[in-house]
Amino acid sequence: MTRPPWRGALAAGAALLLAWAARESAARTTSQSEWERFSVLTPAGPEEPSPEVFRLVKRLIYAEHKIVKGEYSAWHLAKAYGTTAMALQSTRGDEMIILYPGMKVMVHNKDGMLYQVKGERETLEGVIARFQPDPHAARKFKEAVIQANSFPASAMLGPFPLEKGELVLLPKVRVNFDTFRFPFAEAGWHRVSSRFGMRTHPVLGRRRFHEGIDLAKPYGAPVYPSRSGRVVEAGWKEGYGLTIVVKHFDGSTTLYGHLSKVAVKKGQVVQRGKSVLGRVGSSGLATGPHLHFEMHDKNGKLINPMTKIGRR
Repeated sequence: MTRPPWRGALAAGAALLLAWAARESAARTTSQSEWERFSVLTPAGPEEPSPEVFRLVKRLIYAEHKIVKGEYSAWHLAKAYGTTAMALQSTRGDEMIILYPGMKVMVHNKDGMLYQVKGERETLEGVIARFQPDPHAARKFKEAVIQANSFPASAMLGPFPLEKGELVLLPKVRVNFDTFRFPFAEAGWHRVSSRFGMRTHPVLGRRRFHEGIDLAKPYGAPVYPSRSGRVVEAGWKEGYGLTIVVKHFDGSTTLYGHLSKVAVKKGQVVQRGKSVLGRVGSSGLATGPHLHFEMHDKNGKLINPMTKIGRR
């Protein structure tokens, strides 16, 4: 199969870029079309693209952007480049709540995930099946992907190979990072040693309402935010021992109690699964090391954390 010359554009390298520039420079001056070099059809253009151009050009363009001071979130970048925060987050596989100068981020001008081919033998059909398992919807999705990436129409007829490292736009594919998860690094479910609701208190020995869940973890295990937000309490809290409370962007809060160490300060912005809040301990009214995990809605009403994992 003869591969179109535009496939694997990012891998073309500096030599192709210089050759292209030499050929074109005599024919035209710098203009909007000059900046359309940021696309899957041609080699990458200058290192620092203009956000204004991204908003003007209609076809897919992308580039690597280096974060500078004052660029503090995915929402800030999305507004500048004329796309959505979720598109940038999905492309990076990161919520991008915390950005720092010098950090490099792939930016593009469409609503969807820019997927990088990882395997040597990946095909368009394999990528389609991964993101759209419904066979009836998969055909329409494949048509949209072919159109968005200017693939040949023949890609609809059979297996269409992709090159390792190639970037493919998956229109309207979004990953939602703004959900609750267990407050540990490991994905999936964790052992609950004491559930939400009425119980006999292990220290006081009397029946009382347990306002959260206890998660069994060894002493010193790192604790992460269940959802991104801002620290509103960090320190000693009666009964809970060393405690951290995080307020989330919708006004709900999560509480992390019986810690052995606090690693954040009040007012600090923290990211789900990224920022270490502290360490598991047994401070306060506790019989052994574990994490007390508690959740309240924006009005302060208690919520059973088990009903919110994987949801907002």
